[in-house]
This record gives sequence, C-alpha cells and structure tokens, in this order.
Amino acid sequence: MSHARAIALAGLALFAAAAVGLGPRRERFARAGLTGPEGDRGTTAARAAAPPARSGAATAPAADPNEVLAAACRRQAEALRRRLDRGFSLVVRPPFVVAGNLPQDRLESLSAGSVVRPAEAMWKAYFRRRPTEVITVLLLADERSYRRWADRLFADKDVPYFGYYKGDPRTLVMNIATGTGTLVHELTHALIVWDFPDVPTWFNEGLASLHEQCQVGRDDVVGLVNWRLPGLQQAIRAGRLRPLRDLLTRDDFRGAQQGLNYAQARYFVMFMQQQGVLKKFYAHFRENHDGPEAGVKAAEAIFGRGFDGVEKDFLAWVGGLKFPPD
Repeated sequence: MSHARAIALAGLALFAAAAVGLGPRRERFARAGLTGPEGDRGTTAARAAAPPARSGAATAPAADPNEVLAAACRRQAEALRRRLDRGFSLVVRPPFVVAGNLPQDRLESLSAGSVVRPAEAMWKAYFRRRPTEVITVLLLADERSYRRWADRLFADKDVPYFGYYKGDPRTLVMNIATGTGTLVHELTHALIVWDFPDVPTWFNEGLASLHEQCQVGRDDVVGLVNWRLPGLQQAIRAGRLRPLRDLLTRDDFRGAQQGLNYAQARYFVMFMQQQGVLKKFYAHFRENHDGPEAGVKAAEAIFGRGFDGVEKDFLAWVGGLKFPPD
C-alpha cells in the first residue's frame, strides 16, 4: 500500500486525482505504473529541468520558483478543463491541482481538509523538501465514474477499488465515495519522494498506511488503530509473523505475505510514533540510508538499544492494542 526533485513541466499529458476516514474494506492491488495501499511498483523520480539560459550579454533574473510552480499549476488546470466534461470543478492550490465531478464547494472542502491540510502537516513533521512540479489530484464521485475516467484519461482498466497514485505523471486518482483515508495514504507517497527519493518500500508503505486512519493536526499527522490490526495479532499468535529485521532488510515486501507486510510495517511505524521517536527516526534514516541494514541501525540509534529489544517491546505493544478501540 513511492522519488524526486525538480522544477518544470514539459507538456501537459494525462492526469489527475482529501479529514480522514476509511472506506469499506476491500482487496487492494496495483498494476504497472500504479501505486495503491495494497501494491506499489514504485514511483518515478522527477528530473530537474532548469530553464534555458537566454542569449545575449545580459543575464535575466532567475525566475521565482513559487511563481514558476503556480504558473505550471494554472496551465495544468487549463489542460484538465479541456479534457474533462462540464460536470467537473477545479481547485488550484500549488503544488496541487484538484479536479472532481463534485460541486465546487465540496471540492474546495476536500482540497483544503484532505489534500492541503495533511500535506502541510507532513511538511512540518517530516519532509524538508517540497514538490517543485505539479501534483494532480482527481476525485471521482463514485466507483462508476472513477473507473470510467481512469480508463479514459490513462487507459487504466484494472484499477484498485479505493484509488491509486501514478508516479508518472504525478497523479492521484481516487474513488472518493470510499472515504478519504486512501487519499491521504497516496498523498504520502506523492510527497515523500521529493524528500527521500530512495525511501525503502517498507517505510514508504508503513508511513502511508499509518495515514489511512489518522488525525491531522497543524504540524503532525497522528495514525490511529485500524483494520490491519487483527490480522497482525493473529499472525503473531500463530507464529507466522516474519522477524522485524527481515521486514526492514529484505527486498521482498511485495512477496507472498504482502498484506501482512503492510500491517507489520504500519504498526512498527505507529509504535515509533507512540514512543515519540518517529520524526527523529525518519530524519536519521533519511540522512544515513546507506544499505539494507540502515533501518535497523537507525532504530538502534534512536531507541538506544539493540534491535532484538526494540522488536520485543514492539510485539508486546501490538499485543495490547484493540480494534475497534474501546
């Protein structure tokens, strides 16, 4: 259930796709080029495209990056207007262009509460670097229009039920009738790549999954217990849960136990949040990501003890959680 830095847009192709609840529980998956809460083929890192130098003796002043991005958002919005029908409304909030077949006031509310607000909170809590290219958010009112427009705009026919993120072209496509939990999940993928382009899958999906069910504050996003807990607790009791070290060091997140990997990653990230060390862990991990053992080393450094002790405390904490909570 996520890589980039840049400035420019080169042409406006196909695009699109706010707090926070969780729609009906259904199986989620992904196809090539798509990321969703139950699958991710990886996001494509954006490449910087510097404005061409002007000829002549004088050098023109550098363009204001904020205005460059705002202008790109306006062009993106106009391109979307030409591709979408009259039932769509648009909201431009750089770096986001939000479109949806919803009333304008409803789209404004979703844009503010479930796109801009959680994005600002994540930038304050974790991410130092903000997007320098447009992120398009397409909010479809129901499953029928969601599938129709995913096909029409991107030729995506077999799509996850809740929604997905396309790393190229930086677009969230959402069935907003299912709630906004998946929107914030996928928004996390769209933002983290600018700050931590090489983020390992376990943490990318762990943090995004944490945000499926959360409370958004002014400067943080606090994950809450959700439907992934019972399966994780059952696996622990049955002795089927892989060692936490394996989750953090092996490149097999998308393997046979993918669903369980999501749960284990989510609740380990939530454990760090509960212990008050998640922000410190992220910063340390980002700055010291130098191999498969980096996550283990970061955890040991932040917790100040061996990883076996960290895992023991994590499992004991998970065992005491309840869903639904009392």
